[in-house]
Amino acid sequence: MGEYYLLHYFNLKNAGIFLLVSFAGMFAVLALILCAAKIQVKKRIRVSEGIRPEKELKRHSRKQYRVVESFYEMVFSSTSVLLFLSLYYLIDEYIPQAAEYWHRYQNAILLLFIVLSVFLTSWFDVVLVKLTHIHSEQKAAVRLVSSLYIVLILLYIRFIYNDTNYDDLILYFVTLAVGRFLYFDFTVKSFLQTIQGVAKNLPLLLLMGCYSALICWFGFRVDFLLKSNGVIVSTLIAHLFMDLSIFILHKTRLLRFFLS
Repeated sequence: MGEYYLLHYFNLKNAGIFLLVSFAGMFAVLALILCAAKIQVKKRIRVSEGIRPEKELKRHSRKQYRVVESFYEMVFSSTSVLLFLSLYYLIDEYIPQAAEYWHRYQNAILLLFIVLSVFLTSWFDVVLVKLTHIHSEQKAAVRLVSSLYIVLILLYIRFIYNDTNYDDLILYFVTLAVGRFLYFDFTVKSFLQTIQGVAKNLPLLLLMGCYSALICWFGFRVDFLLKSNGVIVSTLIAHLFMDLSIFILHKTRLLRFFLS
């Protein structure tokens, strides 16, 4: 069975087509973000007095890089979490010998996987594509929004595919997200800052949701993504192609045509 999936997903023709669609979708999303930002700044310069165009465009250029890298961070963070959730699923589904230990320690193992996903995201940030324009506070805000995105994926699997295996995971991530808002020694100021950070990145969540939904729909429609290996695993595979698309965009520097 494992050999069947390897041959299926490493079929160069099918994988190439899926990569092309993933790349085109990523390019379109980022081009949309940058074009909308460019229209906004030109409108600001036109209607405002006392603003030096050169200074405003320079500030806008830095902001463009931050928005692009924030979207990259959301994709990387989501991929990292999905990787370990898929491993969680595969162990539970295909290694019955570990069932006794798995059910006894699965909560601890899941927590370990989530912690490891943070380190994997940091690896993506440095090795795959080095993110240099967003600070740690912005990364934290994006990762929090990414956890909401993971909840949406799990809810989709739960209610569209009627799969109850993810109920505990949904509760875990909801608790994790709430914990980021209401930790032990939180203050009103820090709470409002967290809310502001999430609200600021909600458009990225919307774009991420639309982009991944389109890619996954296409993958299942052409039978490149398979439900038989687990929807969560297929969703991970789609995100790995998104990561590869980011890597190609970064190395080819195609977005320089849109960055002012």
